[in-house]
Amino acid sequence: MDRYLTVFSLKPKDGSTADSAVQDFSVKDLTRIYKGPELLMNAPSLGVLAQHCVALDTTRADRRVIFVFDEPLERDKFYTCLKILRMSAVGGTGRVGGSTARWLRKLAEEEKLEDFELAVAGRSRENYAQFAQRWPGEECGAAPQFVEIDHTNRDSIREVLNARDWDLLVHTAGPFQGIQRPLLLEEALKSGTPYVDVCDDTELCKTAKELCPELEEAKVPAVVSAGIWPGVSALMVCEAVERLGGSAEDVEMCFYTAGTGGAGPTIVSATFLLLAEPPLNFKDGREVRAEPWGNRRLVDFGRNVGRQHVHLLDEPEVYTCHRCLGIPNITSSFGTAPDVWNLMFGAVRILPKSVLGNRGLMQGVANFSMPIISAVDRLVGATNAMRVDARSETGEAVTLRITHSDLEDCVGLATAAFGLEVLQGQVPPGAWFPAEMAANRARIFQRVRHGSINWEM
Repeated sequence: MDRYLTVFSLKPKDGSTADSAVQDFSVKDLTRIYKGPELLMNAPSLGVLAQHCVALDTTRADRRVIFVFDEPLERDKFYTCLKILRMSAVGGTGRVGGSTARWLRKLAEEEKLEDFELAVAGRSRENYAQFAQRWPGEECGAAPQFVEIDHTNRDSIREVLNARDWDLLVHTAGPFQGIQRPLLLEEALKSGTPYVDVCDDTELCKTAKELCPELEEAKVPAVVSAGIWPGVSALMVCEAVERLGGSAEDVEMCFYTAGTGGAGPTIVSATFLLLAEPPLNFKDGREVRAEPWGNRRLVDFGRNVGRQHVHLLDEPEVYTCHRCLGIPNITSSFGTAPDVWNLMFGAVRILPKSVLGNRGLMQGVANFSMPIISAVDRLVGATNAMRVDARSETGEAVTLRITHSDLEDCVGLATAAFGLEVLQGQVPPGAWFPAEMAANRARIFQRVRHGSINWEM
C-alpha cells in the first residue's frame, strides 16, 4: 500500500525549511516507526500533526524525522501543523523560575497553545531534582525537561540557544544587581530568540534598552523588567495615568511582602545588594538620589494587609515610568514583615558599600540565614501587596491596589503573563519596558488577576 513521505530536518543549519516529497515506498524500509497510540505516546508535541500522521521514524542517523501519511498533506498545512512552541525558563529550577515555568504551562493550556515544549535551564542537576519533586504533576503534567546552562558564561548561553529553535527565553536567574552586561539578551538577539526577563536593577535595565535598535533590525521582541514588581506595577502606573487624563504630576509606588514571600534567599540577597545603591527618585523632573531605606512611613495596602511600614528602595520603574510616561515626580518604597526585618535592613545599611555590594558575600549571608528566615516565613505567610498613588497637576488623585496571597506564585504568574504576550506575537521587535506596553495591559491584567485577594483597579 502506498504511503506519502515527508522529511523534516530537526535543525536546518542554513535556516531554510525542510524539503517534502511524495514517494512510493514500503513501510518496512523505515528503521523504526511509531503507529497509532504509540505515536502520541512517543511524540506528544506533534499535536495536530499526529491526527494526520500514521507512522513516524525518529532514528535516522542524519537527525531527520520521517512522517508517513495516508494521503498527501499540503506543504503549508504540514508546516502549520508542525509548529511547536519551545519555551525555556533560565533559572527555572529556583523558586521564581519554577513558579514561572508552572504558570507558563498553565496559561499556555488555558489559552489553547496546545503544541509547546517547556524546559527549565540552570547550572545544577541537583537543584533540578529538587525542582522536579516540587512540580505539581497532577495539576501541570510531567515536569519540564532540564537544560544545563551557566547564565554567566557567554559560550554556555550560545550553546543552549543554538541547540534548538526557541520561541521564548525567560530569564529569572537573579539577583541582577552588580551585573554589567545583559549576556542572555545579547545572545538572544544574535540567535533571534524572543526574550523576557525580571531584571530589577536600574542600570542593567538601561543597558538592555540600548539594544533596542539592534533588536528591531533583527526582528526580535524583548521585554525587560517584567514580573510583578517591577512589571505589573508599571502597568498599574499606566492605568492610573490614563485615568488622570494622560498625565500625572506625582506618583508614589509602594510594595509590601510578608517575610520573603516564599521566594527564598534570592530576595534577601537582592535586598542587601539594593541597600548599597542610593535609590533613584525624580523631583521636578530631576534625578535625586536618596538615602537607602530612608523615609520610613506607614502605608495602607487595603484589605487583608492593612497599614505597613515602607522605606525608600531603588526600583527600576522609577526610571522607566519617568522616561516613558513623563512623570516629573516619582518614588518607590518597600516594606516587609515582621517589622524586625525592616529594622534589621535599616541597621545593615550602615555597612560599607563594598560589603553590601559584594554579590557572593550577600548570597552567602542570605543562605546562612535561611533557617531562621524560613521559620519566620511560616509564621507571617507570603502575601505580596502593591499600591500606586497618582496625582494630577490639578490635584485629582487615583489610588490602585493589588494583593496576592503568595509572592512566589504571583511573580511567576506575572512573568508568564508577559511571556505569553511575546509568545503570541503581541509584542513588536525591540526592547520594551512594561511602562511602554499599553496595548498589552488589559490581557496581562486579566491573567494576573488569578489568585488575587484584593483587586482595587
